Amino acid sequence: MFHNITLLITFLLLLIGGYDRSEALSATTDPEAAKTAASSKKILLNDQVALHRYEVPSQALLEWYAWRSSRPALLLYSNSPLMQATTPTIQNNLIQHLAGKDESALRYDIANPAILPQMTLHTALVGELFSAVYWVMPFDIAITELSIDIFRQQMIQIGALNNEEAQTLTLHEGVFSGEVHGVPFHALHPQAKFAIKGPVVFHFDLSYLSPLYKGEIKTPLYPLIYQTLDKLSNLKVEAVTAGFSYSQISGEVPLGSRFVGEVFAQLFKQPNMLKEKLPAAWVQRANALYLPDLFNVGQARDILMMLSENNPADASLHYALYHASRGSSSTRQGALDHLGEAVRRDPTYALEYLVLAPKAREKGRPDEALRILSLAREANPDNPFIALELVHSMIEMGHGDTGVPILKELLTLDWSTAFYPEMPGYLEQLLSEVDSK
Repeated sequence: MFHNITLLITFLLLLIGGYDRSEALSATTDPEAAKTAASSKKILLNDQVALHRYEVPSQALLEWYAWRSSRPALLLYSNSPLMQATTPTIQNNLIQHLAGKDESALRYDIANPAILPQMTLHTALVGELFSAVYWVMPFDIAITELSIDIFRQQMIQIGALNNEEAQTLTLHEGVFSGEVHGVPFHALHPQAKFAIKGPVVFHFDLSYLSPLYKGEIKTPLYPLIYQTLDKLSNLKVEAVTAGFSYSQISGEVPLGSRFVGEVFAQLFKQPNMLKEKLPAAWVQRANALYLPDLFNVGQARDILMMLSENNPADASLHYALYHASRGSSSTRQGALDHLGEAVRRDPTYALEYLVLAPKAREKGRPDEALRILSLAREANPDNPFIALELVHSMIEMGHGDTGVPILKELLTLDWSTAFYPEMPGYLEQLLSEVDSK
């Protein structure tokens, strides 16, 4: 269900840059904005709260930016601090997009993103959007095993803190505390006791569950979700807005856990569900998750078929059926049909085609790899990286000439000079090689 993603992740890019505080976005307190914030506060998982859902955490920045005048604290649940450093140029460009309410620039699967997802919190702190940060980390070790020295090294190594900021860190009863970009910063063990005074922006990234989930036998998913949110409910946190990100198009969280977003949305909308029995449909889904661990994929598939018939619009059920169908020779042939149905209802599931294409090549079926990648591009026509992968497959099959129009189209895109500076040159070279054959 989840990959075991460690804190020491390797970033796509590591852009370390310094800032003059005068360049940061001013966020002075506006009395009228403060009044609006006060009237908007809801107690998380006590009051009914609408959960904004995003593909990647950087897409939440527009909502965060809207609350900049009142400068709430940030309560973040994530496997990463999202504090990869940017540069002044990236920061200033981002602020222009935020001020212009340009939501499209916050996507990850485009040629010219304003920032990368892992930069989300760093750029918010430089922009002075928050008065404090509370980052709940998914440690699965005891509080007594935490090490201040190891944590400092990790935070420096991933570029989240500089040496000076790391030295401000202290450790007390499961809470690392320090100062980052002039604001209090707290990194908390999930079992640490803490309280937050005043309004917060809440954000939960699905990567948080990755290190905690060990499979349905050791750590059943629904109880894990309920335990996490029940603890949050007891904190009585006042939130002005709440968000949830999947982090799947960035490759950090597998597609099989996509249904968790809807579970969270329902629990935030109806927090009383935390005190009640698991809904019947969720019990059945939990069974479908558990049975494969007992080598009973057939019964799991039967459950998923029943759930899908009752809720045909749920793309996650079609994707689960795809996985269950692959496990049996009698149903394997129809697996791709289930995947196709999932993709039709939610194009993000087309990312699975990028996993299947290399496997087809390994089995000596480049034609199938080409077909699969064509389906992926059809589902996500604006994703330039899928288009480029399709061209590579065309060239491998000796049909590079058919990829020429795609290459020319990719060359017209405004590729980011910060993140993909070499892409135009690479595309020109690829086009030249194809034309010379």
